[in-house]
Amino acid sequence: MNKIKVHIIITALAMLLFLPGLGVTPLFDWDELNFAESAREMNLSNNWYYVQVAFEPFWEKPPLFIWIQAFFVSLFGEHTWVFRLPNALAGIVTVNLAYHIGCYLEKRALGVFWALAMAFTFAPMLYFKLGIIDPIFNLFMFLSIWHWYRITRCESENTRPHWHYLMVGVFLGLAILTKGQAALLIVGLVALIATAYRGRWHDIISTRIFIALLGLTLILGGWIFSVYQHLGAQFFGSFIRYQLELVQGQIAWHNQPWFYHVLVLLFLCFPSSSLALPYLFKRGEEDYHIESWHAIQRILFWVVLIIFSIVTTKIIHYSSLCWFPLTYFAGYHAYLVHTQRSQNHWIQKLFLLITALGLLAAFIALPLVFGRDNIPAWANPYLDGFSRGLIFQHDAWHWTALIPATLMIVLVFPWIVKNFMVSDWHPGKLFMGFSLVALSTYFFLLPPAEKLLQHELVSTVKSQVKITPYVETQGFKSFSVYYHGRLSPKDFRGPWLTDTFVLNRTKNQPYPIQSGKRIWIKDVNHKQDARLITKCNYQADRYFRYQFNLIDSEGAYFVWQRKR
Repeated sequence: MNKIKVHIIITALAMLLFLPGLGVTPLFDWDELNFAESAREMNLSNNWYYVQVAFEPFWEKPPLFIWIQAFFVSLFGEHTWVFRLPNALAGIVTVNLAYHIGCYLEKRALGVFWALAMAFTFAPMLYFKLGIIDPIFNLFMFLSIWHWYRITRCESENTRPHWHYLMVGVFLGLAILTKGQAALLIVGLVALIATAYRGRWHDIISTRIFIALLGLTLILGGWIFSVYQHLGAQFFGSFIRYQLELVQGQIAWHNQPWFYHVLVLLFLCFPSSSLALPYLFKRGEEDYHIESWHAIQRILFWVVLIIFSIVTTKIIHYSSLCWFPLTYFAGYHAYLVHTQRSQNHWIQKLFLLITALGLLAAFIALPLVFGRDNIPAWANPYLDGFSRGLIFQHDAWHWTALIPATLMIVLVFPWIVKNFMVSDWHPGKLFMGFSLVALSTYFFLLPPAEKLLQHELVSTVKSQVKITPYVETQGFKSFSVYYHGRLSPKDFRGPWLTDTFVLNRTKNQPYPIQSGKRIWIKDVNHKQDARLITKCNYQADRYFRYQFNLIDSEGAYFVWQRKR
């Protein structure tokens, strides 16, 4: 079968995997709602210069991903699946890229197994069906690293590297425009360490590096110039300050222990993480001519893991670029077993069993503990008032929430048990079986979990914004107020909106003033019919009680109205 036909089959498989069910759950707070709201506001305000939330400049993220979402919204409307469509398409491109690289390495079977590993590994499969930035961000960074690898091969292939230098800069620029300067740090470190490892300093110390800088400048220059014209240097100063706060760990709710990403990758990248484990430390392979590519993959994995283990601020998808080397080495192992040049190692068998048991425990515990319409007696002492309120206010989960656990027992554990007895049992069978477990998790376990976590807040927001647009949360952060409140620029005008960050007024800008810092509606000078949503009862706070009346105390959330 020729290469084009295989690409068509992989594309069709990826479409069947990533496209169906994109709207099966509402958007998740924070990240999905954050980006969706920014895209909604971009279309509503016709302001495509920069990202905004609450119709204020939002300097935490560059605009490329929001541009893509806003473009699809302009085509198809504001639907949940539209905000997730960019990542589904990125998933289709990613698995095709895996096969393309396998073909370049002259191992088409390796490319197929890598594509299957990327598509059927738990975390990538789920994230390609969600509406966050990282899948596209990772794709651009990996393409930049791929073209840097191609530069190192040009001498042996007797080809000119100029095009690859340009593509390194272009894809690096796209990555920076997607999520920020972290891309420059990661790609730069990978290229630098790979250069030192191979002793190819002439790849960096060369006038051709200016071609990469040209590509980077072409991508970033147009946006930077337009934003500078409208916002001045203050925008970029605020953007950089926030990124430094992330690095320094000043975002308290993101703090996690140093080993956080090790556990995340080990369990959520099942089964690739366990299959790839021996190759993350091994230096020599039978396939000597691709050893330099393996070195790049190992460098990429350890650079990302170490950086985001050192940084105090930790979120699950921060280490998601590690998915590329993990799925590659898992695919490489399947390729070696398929060609009868390797067997399943005891360390792989052990960690497959450990991670499978961990996932099975989670699949069983979630429906049995949180899917009940009452709280188990043994769990009650460990839950705060807010958690108890959430559980009391929801219906019992449907029996289908146990389908992932059932499929895990039926399809995955027989393979793992047999793997202990037969050393050359093909890992491809494990990927195929677990793909059904991952899909069933998305369709049967995520919807009730989302309803438990978000339904009451969304309902509260929708009911309150019908009364007044001045609704905010107190004591916790949520983007539900803006997205589900369907607020417009006129809802943010008024005497309580400061003009400390005034933009140039133009015909294309439908609202005259934006504030760099929104004044909270709990401010004593705010005289509107304001509402606050809280997670706890502030009746004991005399100052708070002096300003607000409690008007709704049912469930997990409390609603307060400002006293006139």
